[in-house]
Amino acid sequence: MTTMEEIVKKADLSGYRSEKREEYLKQEFELLDERQEKKEEAERQEKKKEAERQEKKKTEEAERQERKEKEEAERQERKEKEEADRKERLELEKMKLDAEMKLLQAKIEAGIIKNDPDGSGARSSDSGAKHPNCLTFKMGGMTSTFG
Repeated sequence: MTTMEEIVKKADLSGYRSEKREEYLKQEFELLDERQEKKEEAERQEKKKEAERQEKKKTEEAERQERKEKEEAERQERKEKEEADRKERLELEKMKLDAEMKLLQAKIEAGIIKNDPDGSGARSSDSGAKHPNCLTFKMGGMTSTFG
């Protein structure tokens, strides 16, 4: 890049005197100023672009982090829902088994089914005779027979 000192040396070497020298120096200094302004403007533009790139990078990173957190929250929500569904199914199964147990107990108490400790079981109207087609049901240490 040309400096002011170099411009003055060129003017002196060219043999310009007085007005011509002044005119030459004026033109060269104006060109030097224009080049300097263009350089500074280019540097400002480059800094601006770099700042925009950095801002875009920060924004993208923030969006990426937000997506990651959202996905993690969704995974956690699905996991909790699956766990709640599993617990609900288990509770329903327990309620179903409890209802079956109560029904069997009611049948035993009503005398529809005899509760034989040996597990053979018979209907109360059978006067103790055993039937080969009876179904024995064991649950929680209690044995019931269906026939």
